[in-house]
Amino acid sequence: MRASTGQALTGHAITGDAITGHAITGSVLAPRRRAASLASAAVVVAGLFAGACGDPSATSPEQRDAVVRAYLYAGLPVNDIRLTWTAPIGTSDTTTAAAAQPINDATVVLVKSGVRYALAKSAGDSGYYQYNGTNLTVREGDVFTLEATAGGRTLSARTVVPIRPSGARVASSTLTIPTFTFGPGGPGGPGNRPDFSSAVTQVHWTRTAGALYFVTLENVEATPTAIEFDFPGGIRGRRRIVFPPTAADSLPVNALGLPYYGRYVVNVWRVNEEYAQLYATLQQDSRDLNEPFTNIVGGLGVFTAFAADTTSVVVVKK
Repeated sequence: MRASTGQALTGHAITGDAITGHAITGSVLAPRRRAASLASAAVVVAGLFAGACGDPSATSPEQRDAVVRAYLYAGLPVNDIRLTWTAPIGTSDTTTAAAAQPINDATVVLVKSGVRYALAKSAGDSGYYQYNGTNLTVREGDVFTLEATAGGRTLSARTVVPIRPSGARVASSTLTIPTFTFGPGGPGGPGNRPDFSSAVTQVHWTRTAGALYFVTLENVEATPTAIEFDFPGGIRGRRRIVFPPTAADSLPVNALGLPYYGRYVVNVWRVNEEYAQLYATLQQDSRDLNEPFTNIVGGLGVFTAFAADTTSVVVVKK
């Protein structure tokens, strides 16, 4: 889940394979793919800084700024840390990740409780870095420092893994989609309207004043059956759905907007202060000229963390 335009997290681009940006096989996603669904703002952050902060005369990486978008997830491996260069103003497509050149030769280290963990470059020309060892855990309340060297520059940032929300639950653990066909007069035809009330539920959690949350739904069936209706083209979607951040304590979910039948893992994620500030920046009036929030010393971007409480829901056909 690395992209998204206009929805979900800080303008999560839902271009490409929804939030993940990857084809999904099997019943569970690889850790970065799970993580990516939480962090689609990543691409938006890179594109935002690329377009807003590039030097018009810059012609090489040494003349540009380094952009960090680094996300840690409580209980998950460290593999969602990316470094790119800003793109010069005037570069076509400066609002997308395509305009940001990945940094593949950086030195990246995470520091926790005085212990340094060197990250390795992920496979491919991606600018991603990950920790390949087994002795690094991400827990609620942990304080991390990120240190990186790229193009002769030193970058650093600090974040605290938030405490996960509590009380995640759904009002109804089974959502039922009625069988119907489209005909004259709409679904079901005249006088035969289907009952959709059992297709809707509410996700609840215990809210903390001032906290920001977002909800993700991931279908975990090995071979899920697509939810399709009787009209040309049907409805097909993606395994993962990411809802926009909210300060509320609940969120409605309608099975008619989900891609597949079967079981969904429902994660309620709490974000920390850096992400909240970044999101607030991206919601400002387009006439404002304030720079996007950054907590990267020596560069641009954001280093932040997430923690989730989990429940589940099953979608069935009547």
